Amino acid sequence: MDYLRRDIKIIKVALIILASVVVLFVLRLFSFIFIPFFLALFIAILLLPILNWFESKKIPNWLGILSIAVISALFIWVNIMVLQKTSVELFQSKDEIVAEANEKINPLLIKAQHFLGVESVSEASQNTIDFKALVEENNGKFISQISTFITRLFMTLFFLALFLTGAQLFEVFLNRVTNNDEDSIHVFREIKGSLNGFIKVKFLTSSLTGIGFGLTAMFFGVKFALFWGLIAFLLNFVQLLGSFFITAVLLLFGFVEIQHTGTFLVFGAILVGLQVSIGGVLEPVFMGKRFQINTITVLISLAVWGFIFGVAGLILAIPIAVFLKLILERIPATKYLAKLLSSVSG
Repeated sequence: MDYLRRDIKIIKVALIILASVVVLFVLRLFSFIFIPFFLALFIAILLLPILNWFESKKIPNWLGILSIAVISALFIWVNIMVLQKTSVELFQSKDEIVAEANEKINPLLIKAQHFLGVESVSEASQNTIDFKALVEENNGKFISQISTFITRLFMTLFFLALFLTGAQLFEVFLNRVTNNDEDSIHVFREIKGSLNGFIKVKFLTSSLTGIGFGLTAMFFGVKFALFWGLIAFLLNFVQLLGSFFITAVLLLFGFVEIQHTGTFLVFGAILVGLQVSIGGVLEPVFMGKRFQINTITVLISLAVWGFIFGVAGLILAIPIAVFLKLILERIPATKYLAKLLSSVSG
């Protein structure tokens, strides 16, 4: 009898693993649909309190959705204008930036190669980075990425409109499916509220990071300050890797732009200080223990969803992980899995 139970358990585990592989394969195969779908879902959860506020003020649902659509469109339009303005300025001043980069970075590379004994200085001087060629080689990829972005943007807006329109009807549908089971409705509302709280905190900390980086770049005279602020805001949604990447890139750009070493060191200290204070102090305090997940879970989530959805997967990885954790916590048989995902301190 024990052998039979053990075999059944092994079969169940094997089926779960097989089903998981199939689901991940389907998600990757149809990523062009699921990326806008999940993005729209989390944006809708973030915007639902605004829609509920309109409803509490007896404002018609269609007017509330229209107002949210206008606000969202303005937000997207401003971001697109910033990116367009930056692209134009970058194209106009690319020769100057490339010359400064070659002048300041390549001598350091030569000294580093000479110090490490990799090759002689004369050989190293022939292997300097050609930043102009690097920019020109990636022009085609950039245009292709812009085209993909615009397509997914419109799909995201389409799904967002569907989610906001049907948000009030979902509980009605859930009532019918569960035969007015109050526990199921309570769990649904609790998960929705918790996920909304998580996304709010992440949006707030990302906004503070973006504003801080943008103002710092502007104060120190680093070009494209609005662009750096926008990129810092977006990349802060990518847990661990995003904040590290934008800090490193902006430090590199600041090193090229800022002439005095002392000024650059102050610039770098402020950027690092912003990341530590916002990402290392404020965010954990606002999140609380409930939303904290351990570093291994974060890295695995980033790897899995990044592989499936690419860059968008890196942004969606942590919200999806938190969403799964919230669900697992409410199922008695899977509570131990939720504990495995949780932070050690939590």
